[in-house]
Amino acid sequence: MTSKKVIRKKILNYLEKYGVHFDTENGQLIADDIRLMQYELAKQTNTNGLQYRNKVIDFFAKPEEIDILNINPYLVMVETEQQRRIWSYACSFWSIPITTGYGRRIRFLIFDQYNDKLIGIIGLADPIIGLGKRDDFIGWDKEQKMKRLYNCMTAYILGAVPPYNLILGAKLVALSVMFPEVRKTFYDKYKDTTPIISGEKKRPYLVHVDTLGAFGKSAIYTRLLNWKYIGKTKGQSHIHITANGSWEIIKELVPKEVFKTYKFGYGPNWKIRVLKAGLKEIGFSEEMLSIGWQRGYYSCPLAENWQEYLLGKANKPIWKNYTKPELITYWQERWIKPRLESLQSKLFSNVG
Repeated sequence: MTSKKVIRKKILNYLEKYGVHFDTENGQLIADDIRLMQYELAKQTNTNGLQYRNKVIDFFAKPEEIDILNINPYLVMVETEQQRRIWSYACSFWSIPITTGYGRRIRFLIFDQYNDKLIGIIGLADPIIGLGKRDDFIGWDKEQKMKRLYNCMTAYILGAVPPYNLILGAKLVALSVMFPEVRKTFYDKYKDTTPIISGEKKRPYLVHVDTLGAFGKSAIYTRLLNWKYIGKTKGQSHIHITANGSWEIIKELVPKEVFKTYKFGYGPNWKIRVLKAGLKEIGFSEEMLSIGWQRGYYSCPLAENWQEYLLGKANKPIWKNYTKPELITYWQERWIKPRLESLQSKLFSNVG
């Protein structure tokens, strides 16, 4: 069996490739350039979809196929093989690593009805159980959280693909989270299921969506209707280890009962738990997970009484009455028409 010393050295060598160094005095990792590190890691996690390019490229617009004032988004849930290929190829445009976690997951492709080309994507997944910035903001205790975290989802990926990303398409994608069909899809998908952990049937109301800006505040959500910046996270993550080749080594070190817990509904904290156990096994501190990658926490409530509902003070959501036409009009009037000339210029700046 490979010695722990050799395993430790191999993991540190993997990290070195991405400009991440181990401070032996403090037992912590230091990254030379967080953005560059994420970009390099993204090459490992996001490029699988490039193999589908020839099969899906017709779903991606050329600048001349877009009429900015007639963009009209519609959502398609990813279900078929072809839709999965489109999704996978779209992910290749992201410059930060994408991980989907475990548990519930809903993925949407956002197409433009004007030309049936892809505007962007939204991926919703189970929220992290232990996220201090969110928990402080909501104000719930552990018992309240365990009862109503079920009614929250996290957008682990959200944005526009080229060339829609050049014309504030990402803001439109973020607004589409508020389309009534998103919470209806959630309801329809989970209305007949029972959470594994609690064994208690819960009301499938999606009352709150959140997300994490890659590097603090994000231009996507700045001054955007119903999206609120709450603050920065503490900077704990697993991606710098799980995406660099170390994951295959570490998961072999943990007891089977720890590794298999995700199958019983333990949610997206699973990799963190496995990593902590694996790192401890070879003499590393869990501080290895703290790399200083502070992300901006954003909240998007879908109900007027979302906080009361999550605190257990209300049993039925009072939905925010956003409609799809109203949200599209807001996007056009607030973000597009005042900048139309410059957006047109940006759209065609790289043509020819």
